[in-house]
Amino acid sequence: MILILLRKSAMLLLSAVILLLLTFWFHVRSNDLGDQDLFLRFLIYLNRILRLDFGFSAQSSRPVSGEFLEYGAATAELCLAAMIPSLAAGFFLGCFAALHKDRWLDSAITNSSIMFSSIPVFWIAQIFIALLAVRVDWIPSNGRISLLYSTEQITGFILVDTLLRDGFGDSFLNALTHFILPVLSLSILPTTEMIRIVRNSLYSVMQQNYIKAAFSRGWSSWYIIYRHGLRNAMPSILAQCGSVLFLTFTSVIIVENVYNWPGVGTWIIEAIRSGDVNVVNAYLVLVGMLFVVLNISLEFAADLSIIYLNHPGRGRSTPS
Repeated sequence: MILILLRKSAMLLLSAVILLLLTFWFHVRSNDLGDQDLFLRFLIYLNRILRLDFGFSAQSSRPVSGEFLEYGAATAELCLAAMIPSLAAGFFLGCFAALHKDRWLDSAITNSSIMFSSIPVFWIAQIFIALLAVRVDWIPSNGRISLLYSTEQITGFILVDTLLRDGFGDSFLNALTHFILPVLSLSILPTTEMIRIVRNSLYSVMQQNYIKAAFSRGWSSWYIIYRHGLRNAMPSILAQCGSVLFLTFTSVIIVENVYNWPGVGTWIIEAIRSGDVNVVNAYLVLVGMLFVVLNISLEFAADLSIIYLNHPGRGRSTPS
């Protein structure tokens, strides 16, 4: 376990160094620092990054780090609201598909996931606006909450803030309805990717002899999946969940701009349009480091689950 921790720490450090070098190159190019001592400039740049000092935004004249926390809370809330149901739905649909491999249910789930994954997120968002927001008056398609309600921030999460101020009142319900279309649009690609991961990982485990022996004893299919299948497939599932995070991080930029969601995606697009290099640099560093940390953490969790399964006192879950 110590060797795995050291290896993952080395991977994290190497990834962080590469990311910092790339963002420093962007910083040098955008600020025309080619004639200065680059090593000294890199040390100064690294010191600023460690202090989360990214300067001031050219658009708002506010500290970039403060703006990132404000917009990041809106993005984090949207991502969590989309990923929790998408991971749950993808997990169970993947189990259904693996259990009914090469049958009509597997074909229906697999073909549907392929079809939805091939549709661009921008089109999905526009389709939901045309089918739901235009036809159903109470489903909004713009912003996080109506302008009629107070937007004073307490935690930065609009659902939590409205719940703390008003309970389950009108402002909370209004904020909740604003989540419907962005969450639906953002959750489709992670759901389809989760279906693929769980189906393939679980199916490879279900072909093992000890699984076939469990079926021959007349045990319930779901009991076999829960007791033997998922436990042994979990390391492979965890190791591939980084692709789900990647799809979510890339899709949220498009979703936020379509629905005018005041998050990091809208923030970075406006910064690119206006040439705000401090905001762009902060986005590259902070979002890049977040993705690297989460991805390596998932790989570390997968390695730990393999150690757990191979522990002499526990062993792999095989029927006796």
